[in-house]
Amino acid sequence: TDTAPLIDINLNSNALENNSLIAVPTGLKPMYNFTKGDTVSAISVKLNKGKIKLSSKIAKVSFSIDNKHQSHSEKKVSIFVPSNDVPYLICDTNLIFLLSTGKFTKASSLIPGQEIVDKNGNPVLIEGVSLINHNGNGHNISTNAKWDNTPNGHLLLANGIVTGDFTLQIHFDQ
Repeated sequence: TDTAPLIDINLNSNALENNSLIAVPTGLKPMYNFTKGDTVSAISVKLNKGKIKLSSKIAKVSFSIDNKHQSHSEKKVSIFVPSNDVPYLICDTNLIFLLSTGKFTKASSLIPGQEIVDKNGNPVLIEGVSLINHNGNGHNISTNAKWDNTPNGHLLLANGIVTGDFTLQIHFDQ
């Protein structure tokens, strides 16, 4: 079956569950510890001869909002990537992922057999994707990088996977 077992790791709408770990210049930081002005590793992507190259620079968190008010059950996407350090992700359907092709997609469009990108720029095979009802709260985060119609500076490493920040999510369909 393609249904992944659930564990206590969660990404919602770029609202990351409090136990999610985000890359910062000195290592990893739990989501619940972020406040406006904290530093974060903002990721940029370059595609060179079909190979993804990631780079990072220090950015500031422009906002960090707890979503404790969202206590009702919502549809989430459960993603199973067994070769990653953290093999399970639960996220909002609108969370943006970098594909190994260099393109971006929403979690709602992911399918088993696709590859997303890990912290080293390597492809990570998605072995299972399920739409689930999930109760929980999370945390929205965005960098202070100026929006220039590219995802660079608006990508984060969440549990070792390249995902978009809230600013990228709201501009994605443009």
